[in-house]
Amino acid sequence: MPPIDQVRIVRSCSVCATEIETVQVKKDNMMLSSKALVWCPGCEAECPEQRDIAGRADSVRQEQASYPPSQLATPFGAPPVR
Repeated sequence: MPPIDQVRIVRSCSVCATEIETVQVKKDNMMLSSKALVWCPGCEAECPEQRDIAGRADSVRQEQASYPPSQLATPFGAPPVR
């Protein structure tokens, strides 16, 4: 399998999270931090952009859903809470 050298980046409005565009860039040229302003059709204004790797948020949600349910901690020596 050849190495993955292209990454899809999603540019969105940092105020209302409206997706503005998706671009594909080489990993070597990937830059997720930006101070650029973009025109947001949802806000109808120039807003700071937010960049993220496409599919990352869904991947994080899937992983978190696979975690076992959390349980309340019990003080040392106390009987378990039922």
